[in-house]
Amino acid sequence: MIALCWIVLAYLIGAVPSGYIIGKAFYGIDLRTRGSGNIGATNAYRELGLKAAAAVFICDFLKGVLAVWIGGSTPLLALACATAAIVGNDWSIFLHFKSGKGVACGVGAFTFICPWATLSAFVVWLLVFLMTRIVSLASIVAAPVVVLVIYLAHMPMEYVIFSALAAAIIIGKHHSNIRRLLAGEEKKITRDK
Repeated sequence: MIALCWIVLAYLIGAVPSGYIIGKAFYGIDLRTRGSGNIGATNAYRELGLKAAAAVFICDFLKGVLAVWIGGSTPLLALACATAAIVGNDWSIFLHFKSGKGVACGVGAFTFICPWATLSAFVVWLLVFLMTRIVSLASIVAAPVVVLVIYLAHMPMEYVIFSALAAAIIIGKHHSNIRRLLAGEEKKITRDK
């Protein structure tokens, strides 16, 4: 029962809509009504600028870290809390179960669990982004890298399973981006911001 309470709390931490709060409180803008309609760092960058995007990313990253930290008494609970935080970030109870795509929150959660895995994923993300200037494509390609590194590091199977679940959630939330990528219509991040 206590474990369930921590998982629910992790969900609620993940569900705090950082991008929405930052947009409304500091810019008077609801990111859900601008650009892609997403409240994550990429749309914040496009619509509000670099400072806002950095603030959104950091807040979402810290949500993941905090969620895993509170469930850190056992590896399995930490993993469950990580997944709950990503679910909360992606389907926030505070925004009618619509919000972000879980990338920054997932990075924070799995950095706490396995820093080498997220570092490897970041290197892949950066390479793909520098080659394409497309954030969504970089995120989609990088997400499974966490799973691969955890597997190759011979970590317990629970870590592989939960990281795979997290990667599937993150990739699944990019379904509209995937459609645009296939159609050649996905927007790139330009250098003039």
